[in-house]
Amino acid sequence: MELLERQVQQSVWLEEVKQTLRSPQEKVALSVMRALITSGRGVAPSPAVDKAMAELQELITIAQRWEEKAQMCLEARQKHPPATLEAIIKEAENIPVHLPNILSLKEALSKAQAWIADVEEIQNGDHYPCLDDLEGLVAVGRDLPVHLEELRHLEVQVATAHSWREKASKTFLKKNSCYTLLEVLCPCADADSDSVKRTKWQREKEPGLYKSDTESLGLSAQDLRDPGSVIIAFKEGEQKEKAGILRLRQSNTQKPVPSAHSPPGSQYCVCSQPPASAMLQCELCQDWFHPTCVAWPRLGNPRPSPAWWEWDAKFLCPLCQRSRRPRLETILALLVALQKLPVRLPEGEALQCLTERAITWQDRARQLLASSEVVAALERLEGLRQRLLRDSTKEAGALKESSCNEQTKVSLENGDSATPEKNSTCASDLEMLCSYLPQLHGPALELPDATRLPLEELLMEGDLLEVTLDESQSIWRLLQAACAPQVDKFHQLLDLEQAERRGTRGRGRDSERRRKRKMERGDYPTLPKEELEPKKIRGADPALPQGGAPPAGTDCSQNGVGL
Repeated sequence: MELLERQVQQSVWLEEVKQTLRSPQEKVALSVMRALITSGRGVAPSPAVDKAMAELQELITIAQRWEEKAQMCLEARQKHPPATLEAIIKEAENIPVHLPNILSLKEALSKAQAWIADVEEIQNGDHYPCLDDLEGLVAVGRDLPVHLEELRHLEVQVATAHSWREKASKTFLKKNSCYTLLEVLCPCADADSDSVKRTKWQREKEPGLYKSDTESLGLSAQDLRDPGSVIIAFKEGEQKEKAGILRLRQSNTQKPVPSAHSPPGSQYCVCSQPPASAMLQCELCQDWFHPTCVAWPRLGNPRPSPAWWEWDAKFLCPLCQRSRRPRLETILALLVALQKLPVRLPEGEALQCLTERAITWQDRARQLLASSEVVAALERLEGLRQRLLRDSTKEAGALKESSCNEQTKVSLENGDSATPEKNSTCASDLEMLCSYLPQLHGPALELPDATRLPLEELLMEGDLLEVTLDESQSIWRLLQAACAPQVDKFHQLLDLEQAERRGTRGRGRDSERRRKRKMERGDYPTLPKEELEPKKIRGADPALPQGGAPPAGTDCSQNGVGL
């Protein structure tokens, strides 16, 4: 009876093993096979049972080996190429065991093949791929446990594009700028909205107000992939910017001039605070700003000119001049580097549109400056400039001599020596400019409305460009000469610069006083006496006098030197 029960138990177990291993529906899990081995250990041994146990154990060993191999491929730092993974997966398919790691490896290989297909599709398209698309592919490719030859190539392209963008940002953006590079390169479509511009300026304090690249041009992410859509949006932005700045200028010119009698609650400048005693008016938007809140033009230079229309008194507020405004030659160098990139950037296409806009404006400006009326006006202005230079030479020499004599007298009274180096800086550039102010009168020339109005319109369009062009400066100087000199503005700028220089000198004197007090308190270590002596004296023979000659009566021949 017991023998019959053992045989039945063996038969049932063997049938279970047979059905499990030969099931056509799906492969067997390792846990099921381990359970069969565990239950088989309770079955009475027999040749058939031992054979089945050996087969099960062999399958488990082989399956574990392939699982470990697949796990190593999934986690190894040194990734394997797709061909190697295909060979591993193909061999593992013959094992009638469910292998999770092999399935994960198969899924990773499938994703890698789809990734390679996407790369080929992007690179074989009608246009260069966008940087955003390449960055997405690189991010996906890095996460795949497969060695992809194309990934390194894409990483180099992305790194090169980022390097170009960083160089362009350093070229255009000011330090701690609140604008993105794309915002600076694109036209300011909301130029007439003063509140929006101030919000942009103050948004460093409020994170989350930054516009994305898609909003800067008013395009969707899909439209940014089409160069034609970018160009059309840029052209539309130019028209909106010009119309907006005209409305803003008209609105600001109707504002009362800020003064101490301005109505309560009046807000000016980027800080939206009441006006101060001294305010600067932007040449473009015609709004008013505090000199303490913005960077104002410096009139002082090493060689001040008596031609007051050449003084650098043009002020553009930070809301209108949003960038460093590099020269056109610098921008062209950036475009040359951009042409070598097999990647499309929104900033690159915006820079191309900006350059085309600047060159078009430059051609118009050159045509206008080459007209007979403007050429005649420039010739008259140059003649007047040469005459002022000749007349000012004698006055400048007299001013310099009197200033030097006064400074020399003060130096001698203080016990200082009157050296040429000190006297060479007697008459400063600011003093020269101040001496010119009482002599200013004008305008230096007259321009008919038919000539002046086109110049003013062209100058306004040039001031909208985030590019520095010599023609813009020439037009501005010509229009300045056609107006009465802004003596009050010159006085204001000179006062600001003199106060700034006095503050700088005061800080230097304070530093010198602190150094002297430290020396008096003994904070600085006292140098040995020998270190205070000149090097020549320090290296001389102590038996010799200071001049290095032997004392009288010394026989020099004892040192091997015969006289």
